[in-house]
Amino acid sequence: MIYWVLAVIVVVIGILIAMSVRRNRAAPPPAVQTHKACSYCNEEIAIDAEICKYCRGVVVN
Repeated sequence: MIYWVLAVIVVVIGILIAMSVRRNRAAPPPAVQTHKACSYCNEEIAIDAEICKYCRGVVVN
């Protein structure tokens, strides 16, 4: 009988430890945007580009 009580106590403590470990995980950092879509041809270009390298249009964004 005492072994069942000890087993239940160990399982409950294990569940509590597992729940606390999951809660303390750090969230992944947000993704940094490095490209944007050209307003004329919709191709992916660098975020700081002023002229699209595909259609040579002046990007206004």
